[in-house]
Amino acid sequence: MKLTRNWLEDYLDIPVNTEDLCHQLTMAGLEVDNISLVNNDELIDIDLTPNRSDCLSVNGVARELRSIDKKYKRKVLNKNIEVDSSCENIKINFHIAEKEVCPRYGFMYLENVSSSLNTPEQIKKRLKSIGIKSIHPVVDILNYLMIDIGQPMHAYDADKIKGDISVRFAKNKESFKALDGNEYKLTDKNIVVSDDNEIISLAGIIGSEHCSVTSKSKNIIIESAFFKPKAIANKARELKLQTESSQRFERGVDFNLPEEALLKLRNILCENKICDFSDINIINQTENLPQKNNVKLDFNKIRALIGIDISDHDIINILSSIGCQIDKETSSVKSSSYRYDLSIHADYIEEIARLYGYDNIPIISEKISAHPIKKYLPFDVTNEIKKYFYNNSFSECINYSFVNNSSLENFDWKNNEFDKHHKITNYMSLEQNKLRSNIDSSLIKNIHYNNNVNSQNSYKFFEVSNVFSDKIEKVLTCVVSGDRYAEGWSLKNRKFDKYDMTSVVEDIARLFGLKKSEINYIIKDTINDKMHFIVLTLSIDDLINTIKKSPEEKFINYSKFPYIRRDLSFLIDVSITYATILKLIKKINVLSLKKILLFDLYIGKNVPNGKKSLAMGFIFQDKEKTLTHEQADLYIETILKELQSEFNIELRK
Repeated sequence: MKLTRNWLEDYLDIPVNTEDLCHQLTMAGLEVDNISLVNNDELIDIDLTPNRSDCLSVNGVARELRSIDKKYKRKVLNKNIEVDSSCENIKINFHIAEKEVCPRYGFMYLENVSSSLNTPEQIKKRLKSIGIKSIHPVVDILNYLMIDIGQPMHAYDADKIKGDISVRFAKNKESFKALDGNEYKLTDKNIVVSDDNEIISLAGIIGSEHCSVTSKSKNIIIESAFFKPKAIANKARELKLQTESSQRFERGVDFNLPEEALLKLRNILCENKICDFSDINIINQTENLPQKNNVKLDFNKIRALIGIDISDHDIINILSSIGCQIDKETSSVKSSSYRYDLSIHADYIEEIARLYGYDNIPIISEKISAHPIKKYLPFDVTNEIKKYFYNNSFSECINYSFVNNSSLENFDWKNNEFDKHHKITNYMSLEQNKLRSNIDSSLIKNIHYNNNVNSQNSYKFFEVSNVFSDKIEKVLTCVVSGDRYAEGWSLKNRKFDKYDMTSVVEDIARLFGLKKSEINYIIKDTINDKMHFIVLTLSIDDLINTIKKSPEEKFINYSKFPYIRRDLSFLIDVSITYATILKLIKKINVLSLKKILLFDLYIGKNVPNGKKSLAMGFIFQDKEKTLTHEQADLYIETILKELQSEFNIELRK
């Protein structure tokens, strides 16, 4: 939303400089992006959040400043003058077929518009200062009023209208050529305004080319309507359109503005002697207008949640300052017709805190000692994986789960073709119209972006997040591209390959005491926009389930008592394996035997044919007492007897 200080001063006495004014707006949630000088005036550019459609006008911003600080005194505005009409209304019937989506439709007829007319100088200057080009005097006035009070209006060349005018749903695949020169194919979900022959505008978004107002237009129909936000939301974006009108209607326009806008238009036309005009006509379907709910205020809850001792009286004053109606008997509140963002109790609490001033709310540290009762495995697993990647110089990315229709999105995380994406019905951009089914597409885009901004030889990105295909799954995806090693004179470099990703899988398996074969993963390489990428994706959900099923490791306390070692050197048949010997010794089950070492194996000179010489060490240690040498000798004697009996070994001396 762009406006100038001079324009704002039509509504308010402003006792502070523009920087202080903009600071107050920003602190109240209306972030000012920029202040610049334009024609001896200051241009203010406000970045509004989508829920604050009430501030998409100069009057709306002035109203907001008045709520923020009472030092901004509202000026007494000239009321709309009662002006007699100077021509008859046009002999056209207006039929509102879709009363639910267009419950209020206003119109007025202009006659004898001169081709030599000029746009009033102040209006032309103000529009130019905010970047709106002058088109036609009547159209310029409509644009001016849209920025001034927030009501979009539309002008039709009356002589090009054939028959009656209707507000209806479009027919499926019905098309029309818009003011921007493009032809658009519509669906039966688009609201249109049409005459008996064709569409004359896409309601609340853009008019058609064939009935547009030009310098040759002599007679004009002005439309000033209210279209419900749900009827307009996303319709412009689906057609890759964005207009000032659609931006306002899809967020919500004050349904009481259509008549006020026509009254202001009539005053400007009369004051500047632009043309003749008819009476104002309003078609109302009051029962279909948005209904504002009464919400009971819980004053104690408000104080508790905000953390301030604010009186009931001050709460009521704050809510009254933003146009809310307060019923003191029932302690209930109803929002004004221009505030679509206030519907539940929490919304009003947020408004009270915002207008009280976040800076005025004291910061009190909570004295809470909270400790988790038990570890949460998904959290621990994710953290361990992230630590591994941090330690190996990977950069973590956090991308939106919303994606576009790029070909990279046509696969699930297992690299299978997928086209049944979860569509987002109220998306804000075509770039974010569905939920992603893989993460690699986002990481590849991240690498492309970084490569374009500041090209490097190597990229190592990863992300742990949910994907949405046939079901919601949590996965890890890492994407690498370029050189495997950092630059160095002593190191021969190479490009990343699949084996590097295999090593990553093996490392992750070792982190959790698993084998690579127990992990559900896929590795692929791909080329996109002339860059080569190696992609690893593994299922975090499956990894967690595998860890849960794995035997739980138990810590056994070490013995504090000394150990005793005994060594045996003997001859045995070459056909008998070391594993077979160990199996026999374990079968004997000597409880104090802690460790067995094979420290020598010899076949050759001085060893009979068919025999081999083995030297083994046996370590004994008791957990509860100090072993004696006599006990160790008894244990080794038991082992020796079993070896001689089973394998006919011969001790070496």
